[in-house]
Amino acid sequence: MSGFDVKSADTARRHGIAIGASLVLSIVLLAGLLISRASEGSAAERTSEPYSPTLAELTATPTTPEGEVYERAIFREDAVFAGGCTACPAERRTVAITVPRGGTLAGVLAQAGAQSDDLNRAVYALDPIYPVRHLRAGQDMTIYLETPRMQPIATRSDEGSRLAGFSFRPESDRTITVARQADGSFRARELVASLERQIVRSQGTITSSLYVDALAAGATDRIVVELAGVLGYAVDFQRSIQPGDTFDVVYERFVSSSGETVRTGDILYVNYSGSSRPLEYYLYDPGDGPGYYNGEGESAERFLMATPINGARLSSHFGMRRHPVLGYNRMHRGTDFAAPRGTPIYAAGNGVVIRANRFGSFGNYVRIRHSNGYETAYAHLNRFASGVTAGTRVRQGQTIGYVGTTGRSTGPHLHYEVLLNNSQVNPMSLDLPTGRTLEASEIPAFEAERDRLMAIRDAAIPAAGTPQVPAARLVAQGERTHGAQ
Repeated sequence: MSGFDVKSADTARRHGIAIGASLVLSIVLLAGLLISRASEGSAAERTSEPYSPTLAELTATPTTPEGEVYERAIFREDAVFAGGCTACPAERRTVAITVPRGGTLAGVLAQAGAQSDDLNRAVYALDPIYPVRHLRAGQDMTIYLETPRMQPIATRSDEGSRLAGFSFRPESDRTITVARQADGSFRARELVASLERQIVRSQGTITSSLYVDALAAGATDRIVVELAGVLGYAVDFQRSIQPGDTFDVVYERFVSSSGETVRTGDILYVNYSGSSRPLEYYLYDPGDGPGYYNGEGESAERFLMATPINGARLSSHFGMRRHPVLGYNRMHRGTDFAAPRGTPIYAAGNGVVIRANRFGSFGNYVRIRHSNGYETAYAHLNRFASGVTAGTRVRQGQTIGYVGTTGRSTGPHLHYEVLLNNSQVNPMSLDLPTGRTLEASEIPAFEAERDRLMAIRDAAIPAAGTPQVPAARLVAQGERTHGAQ
């Protein structure tokens, strides 16, 4: 018999077949894995197509359905993770944060949990679109973080989470977003809403207060505050406003595609009718700055404001009274306005501060010299406004201090005095001249503008009603982008 061993040959043949089968199976599995990765990569690329959220989505908080859609916009920027792990599932979280006083963007991102290399690239990407030095205390921001569940070994870290992006709204119709890209860089985008300008009219009758009833007529907080500013020179809001008085205000409103008010513009026309003569004012710019004038061309502004504080209660009049601390009758040579501690106090007119310090029983005290022999005094302040010292020039309506109860006082209030030639006079009974009356040569142009505003008033739509003209959609007007590696 020859040396050929049949049993050994069969064994060798079986081993060869097994090895060949293993190689074929490995090739098939590898091909299938490559095809699967290519398919997932294509799906991820499709998800990273440009995304244009609506205004409602941009203005919503992440806890609302619209906010969840907007949150997807940030994460969609990062649909394909960097580092070779394509379309890995990720745990995501949202952090709402407000920029503190003295805070920086890098500090805010770090506080939310962003890693240093991420936040540096994100800050660099933002700067050409929105310089970080413009970020102000009180700005609300939404920061998006994510933790890939299958991180590549080369990018794995102890912290795990990484910055996916952040967004904020520096203005009511402007949104800034910064989002991570597939390669780990960041891209900044600026979205500007295209809004429809409307001329609207809020009118009604006083049943509760000007504030409450104007809001019920469709006005916004800002419009009510500005309305009070126009009327504040001639109206004592504590005594002059009575149930049955009527008001009429026409102003600009900018609305979204859903008809929601995003912001308001200028007040164009004001009318207030009460127990005294009606007040009617038109917005007009004679060339040296816009202001409000009555039908005869007289400015709504007075030499001194009737009340240098908003939202206060007239608690003590000028004249004889029983002193609340001393306990006997004596002359009260000013007017007291009760208000919460910290309420702003305004300069009643243009002038120069001649005193801003502690002054006996008046506590913290400010005195301002105006023209024509007039001075005004403000007592019991909690503190002085920044920069208000003796010698400072102030303008009418500028904040000079805040309500307090310093000195001889039983509670937070403003003691307000008006002095004429160094003698106190009743500020509530003064008949002060207007700030300006238009010259005869200016009247024809003013009357033409007045008549135009009256026509606009008559055509204005009710502010409390449904917008009659559909607004434009949200668009990225001249969209600017910038990326950082």
